[in-house]
Amino acid sequence: MVYTKEYTLTTGRDSLQDITAQIVETIKESKVNNGIVAVETTASTAGIFRITSYGREVLDDIVREMRRIVPARINFYHQDSPENAAGHIKNCLFGSSVSLILKDGKLLCEGKDDVFFAEYDGPRERSFSVCVMGE
Repeated sequence: MVYTKEYTLTTGRDSLQDITAQIVETIKESKVNNGIVAVETTASTAGIFRITSYGREVLDDIVREMRRIVPARINFYHQDSPENAAGHIKNCLFGSSVSLILKDGKLLCEGKDDVFFAEYDGPRERSFSVCVMGE
């Protein structure tokens, strides 16, 4: 069985939004108990990642380090805007999708990690898809 659902959200500049609840909702709707869950955005200046659900400080550190590793600057060859150019590089470095294991109707990482949508440019209207595959 394959079940796919698309979600939209509004982002802020360099923002992180927890999308775990939408993923769990899609799993329940799919009625799949064992398999793989893929979460992806097609945005080239945004990303999806999994991280510990331990405190807001971890998320603040992630945003701060992403800005430090790839700062918005005016000397990129791509000159749409400094933030946009940096966003493309962050997408390439940090990824735009995650794959998760589903066992007995629950994510293996459930309760330990959450899945976040990362905006590297924005603010924008964005979308991401959740695909549940299995039995």
